[in-house]
Amino acid sequence: MPAPNEYRQQHDAFARGPAVLRAAIEGLTVGDLTRRSDGVGWSTRDVMVHLADMELARSVRIRMMLAEENPVLFSANEELWQRRLHYLWRSPEAALTLFEMARFSTAEILGQCGREAWMRPGQHPEDGEITVLELVERGIRHVSDHVEQILVNRGSAPA
Repeated sequence: MPAPNEYRQQHDAFARGPAVLRAAIEGLTVGDLTRRSDGVGWSTRDVMVHLADMELARSVRIRMMLAEENPVLFSANEELWQRRLHYLWRSPEAALTLFEMARFSTAEILGQCGREAWMRPGQHPEDGEITVLELVERGIRHVSDHVEQILVNRGSAPA
């Protein structure tokens, strides 16, 4: 069963996230990946690892919401994750692969879900009740926002 027509646009945009990220980093060198632009605190490598880690978190949250009844979700402190999970030393290619696999596997599941599954709730510690649809939409924006950050680091967009 494909995703309901009313959520097809969100599903497709969610599934395209890895291609959007891959296009943003195309042609970058190792030096490019570690450079930070003025006013941007994270390198492109940091952004890529962050996207991978947060996509793992999102995929677990969505699975919890689909499989359990109104589960309590976990939050993540991105600054602590960056520092304590050693973003500076992590492989950008491994991060990209991890992001792709987490996103594609979640999109595959969502493509089989009906409307009621997309509306299933979970309890986020900071945001209260949220739905699977809201997490998907946040995932779409998350990639878009960080691709803008990568373009700043590339010098392709104003800082």
